[in-house]
Amino acid sequence: MQKSSDRFRLDPALVRYTICEEELAGIRPSYIHHRIIGQPRAVEALNLALAIPAKGYNVFVAGQAGTGKRTAVMRILKDQPFDPHQLRDIAYVNNFHQPDRPRVLSFSPGDALRFRRKVHDLIETLKEQLPTILEKSGFREERDRIMLDTEQREASALQSFESDLSREGFTIVQIQEEQEQRSDISPVIEGTPVPMEELQKHVAQGSLEPARAEALRRRYYQLMDQMNQIFLSLRGDRLVAEKQLRTLQKETIQPLLDQLVLEVTDVFQGEKIHHHLEELKEDILENLELFIPQDLSRDQEIQQELQRYNINIVLDHSNTRKKPVIFESHPDYQKLFGSQDSLPDGDGAQGFLTLRGGSLIAASGGYLVLRAEDVLSHDEIWASLKRALQDGITEIRTPPSPFGGPQQNLKPEPIELNLKVILMGSEHVYEILFHQDEEFGKLFKVLSEFDSVMANSAETRKAYLDFMEMICEEEQLLPLDPGGKAAILEYGVRLSEFRDKISTRFSLIADLIRESNHWARQSQTAAIGRASVEKARDMRRFLHNLPEEKFDEQLSSGEMILQVTGHRIGAINGLSVLDRGYYAFGRPMLITARVAPGSDGIINIERESGLSGEIHDKGIYIIQGFLQATYATTFPLSINASIGFEQSYVEVDGDSASSTEIYVLLSAIGDIPLRQDIAVTGSVNQFGQIQPVGGISEKIEGFFATCRLMGLTGDQGVLIPRTNVQNLILSQEVQEAITGEQFHIYAIDTVDEGIEILTGLPAGTRGNDGHFPKHTVNGRVERRLRQMAEQVKDFS
Repeated sequence: MQKSSDRFRLDPALVRYTICEEELAGIRPSYIHHRIIGQPRAVEALNLALAIPAKGYNVFVAGQAGTGKRTAVMRILKDQPFDPHQLRDIAYVNNFHQPDRPRVLSFSPGDALRFRRKVHDLIETLKEQLPTILEKSGFREERDRIMLDTEQREASALQSFESDLSREGFTIVQIQEEQEQRSDISPVIEGTPVPMEELQKHVAQGSLEPARAEALRRRYYQLMDQMNQIFLSLRGDRLVAEKQLRTLQKETIQPLLDQLVLEVTDVFQGEKIHHHLEELKEDILENLELFIPQDLSRDQEIQQELQRYNINIVLDHSNTRKKPVIFESHPDYQKLFGSQDSLPDGDGAQGFLTLRGGSLIAASGGYLVLRAEDVLSHDEIWASLKRALQDGITEIRTPPSPFGGPQQNLKPEPIELNLKVILMGSEHVYEILFHQDEEFGKLFKVLSEFDSVMANSAETRKAYLDFMEMICEEEQLLPLDPGGKAAILEYGVRLSEFRDKISTRFSLIADLIRESNHWARQSQTAAIGRASVEKARDMRRFLHNLPEEKFDEQLSSGEMILQVTGHRIGAINGLSVLDRGYYAFGRPMLITARVAPGSDGIINIERESGLSGEIHDKGIYIIQGFLQATYATTFPLSINASIGFEQSYVEVDGDSASSTEIYVLLSAIGDIPLRQDIAVTGSVNQFGQIQPVGGISEKIEGFFATCRLMGLTGDQGVLIPRTNVQNLILSQEVQEAITGEQFHIYAIDTVDEGIEILTGLPAGTRGNDGHFPKHTVNGRVERRLRQMAEQVKDFS
């Protein structure tokens, strides 16, 4: 006679999953190695954003690590059509009127270098030809005339003044004071000039009358005023002469300078470029001494001063043949926005030469790719990036130093930007930014979402084979035989956790191929076969399964109290997955419940001890709702129940144990034993429907490993949601045990189906009288809950 639980036992044929090697042997790779596999939605979103030039169409690329986001993005960006007219060379030049505010010039690709060479040639031509021009006879004659006229006027004025002094008994003398001489007037006594301070001595000696001394003193001051006026007038004449000479120089040099500047202006168009050349011309005329050698000792200083006419190119596209694609892997403020080098004292006019462009400028005309976590880890970077995208400009400035060091005072002109920013991150980061940063959605209008799985079809399997061939070819690995290909495909399906899906986490697939190649070479085989792939996976488990090993040791020693045979009341084996990121494994966990009359409801021991996550807390509330709706419809739910995960000292989260917790509660309430040779997983809703959970294959394999360790009886198995059957991709060992009826899988849809398997009793359906049959699980539970309600009422 068939047991009632057998109708829920899965046919072993439904559990078995292998890839047909014969099918793979007939597929030939297409060698389209650079296509993007399994991401049509993400690719379409990227292409849409790249095709729309409007502001804000930047892209956030989301998806799990290993799905090839960066590789795909870089490949799509590098394949974009190239239009050199969208590129501009960027250069900073001296602002001759405000050196602390350098000006920015933009050029067609390659023109910045040509412009710099042209200006350099202009300066060198002036340096070479100006001395020669100023030595020509016409200039020399006019210069000499100006100087001669000035000197003659000086000589005449001084000669007339000296004659007047001589008639009045005075003469001009030169007095040395420290490192300079000055002119003074002294009276002549007995043919000898006498300093004014010595007059009193001559009066005392009787060689000079006091009245005469007083008259000389008064006249001295008058003559000194007259001499100062003459010298002042002569200095004015000198300034006029110098101005005349400078004007003469400008007029002599102007034709050559105009011609040189015109030659540059004719080649390079643009209002700002022409404006800069006009100012450069004016500055040269005001600083002609830089081009006329006078003092060889100042040569180095003059060369430094001539740097004021240089061109600082911060972006050069002379050799660019594709759209710029910049991936900034370790962005800080300077790398992203540019920097200002330290400037020696006194070099203010050369400050523009200290400006250095960053990635944002380098990507102008193309694309800048950034990782979201890198940008968001620096508030200043994220705020400045948003500002640059909003305004369409960027400034090169040095952010405030946390140590209060000296800062540059330059305020360079902003640079116009024309680029798209591609930000890569997780779905979680995208959601946080979208909901918490009101500017984010305006600046990143397009989400390109990379899926971690794709359909498991003949087409995608062929794409997988292409990828395998590419890895083997590019990295010079051994070829894959059909068995090796099948094993890797099976691994891809297992990663997806769906039989009809396959993982797109190609970095993990590539790692498995590399490791399989290693073991194939170790075994000296000519190709990578199934044995090599299995060896690689076994070795991965060995390297990472130390916690799994420790768990098994605790089971073997009895330190972990768990039984996989017999029956118990208020105890059941739940299934959990311990995910360490790089390795996940399943193991059973004893869940227990105790009940008594009361009004506290269900006490979650994990929550009370601070070891319960929010989702697990929600599961407990759902269980309480299920009990009330299913049993306590005509009386209050008056129960004190405690549920705990025994020997668990880490946080429990997720709702995959909620059905398990219902079973153990019903057992404790109805005093009904549960099978210990069946482990349970599955989420539940308030209607008692069993919902799918994650990690189903790991959970089943984990309980099988425990049963094998403690002794297989042939009756053991796992209770899972029927909706999880599509997720079963089990190891070969477990598949063989199920086929040989040494291990079993039961698939259910409702709590009632599960409780029948675990207890061997019918669940029971509420009859027309409103009650469950007496000898059913539901009847016993309802009767016990009613008794508890009456007891609580009597106590109160």
